[in-house]
Formats: sequence, structure tokens, C-alpha cells
Amino acid sequence: MSKLNCMESWPVIQTRICRTGARPYHRLNSFGMLKKEHKQVMSDLQKLPMEISDGVNKVKQLIEENVSYSYLHSQVLRDWTQLKESVHVLRLKNGLLWKEQIEMQESCEELKRLLKEAHEMICDPSAEQQQEQESLDEILKDLLKQKELVTQQRDLAEKLQHHFSVTEMSRS
Repeated sequence: MSKLNCMESWPVIQTRICRTGARPYHRLNSFGMLKKEHKQVMSDLQKLPMEISDGVNKVKQLIEENVSYSYLHSQVLRDWTQLKESVHVLRLKNGLLWKEQIEMQESCEELKRLLKEAHEMICDPSAEQQQEQESLDEILKDLLKQKELVTQQRDLAEKLQHHFSVTEMSRS
């Protein structure tokens, strides 16, 4: 019998016992029922502190889980914001690298053109002109190396941007 049923049936039991002229058999039967219900109520009352304690422990556990999830959520938000900012910075750097690469390509083309003109103007280069030619060739080699480095940086920036874009999309 549940606690609620015991409490609801209490007035009924009282009225059975308090009737005037009730037969002794009914009084004993009612007393036995009352005794049984009293025993059940007392048993339920003894269980109540344990149930309250269990409920309090469960609430504490849920609060701890909630705090943990709240902390993890804020950490994920911080990481996501940081990644978003990193992607933005990488996109800006990538744009600058593209611009720098274009400028270097234009400089290389201009240098090649100048070297070709200088070579055509001089049919029989003297020793000094030969040194200048070698110097220009060295400059050209250096510029080509710089161009290669910029190209590698741009490719790396594109790979990082792609990685961060994929990471950003997977978190969304």
C-alpha cells in the first residue's frame, strides 16, 4: 500500500472505529487493519530519510555534471572563437602572400626583360660587362629562390586555411 493510500484511508478507518454500536468483531477487524496500516506508515516513514538522502545525492551529482558540461561548453566556445580568429588571420596572410607573389613574378619578368635587352645591346661583352652579367644572373637566381619561397609559403597558408575551414565546418 503506498503512502498516499495510507493517508487517504485514515479517515475511513477512524469512522469505522468510532461508530457507535459497532460489533466487537468489526472493531477487532478494524483494529487489525489499523495496526497493519500503522506498521506500513511507520515503515514508510523510516524509509523517508534514506529516500531524501538519495534524492539529495542525485541532485548533487546532477549539479556536478551540469557544472562540468558548462565548463566544457565554455572551453569549446573559446576554442571555436580562437580557431575562427586564426582562420581569419590566415586568410589575410594568404591574401598578402598572393599579392607578394604577383609582385615578385612581375619583378622577375621585368628583370628578365632588362637582361635580355642588355645582352642584345652588347655583342662583345668586356670583362666588366661580364661581371655585371654574372651579378645580374645572381640577382635573378636570388629572386627566383625568393619566388619559390613565397610560393611555398602560399601553399602552406592554403593548406592551413583548408584545415581550419574543415575544422570550423565540422564544429558547426
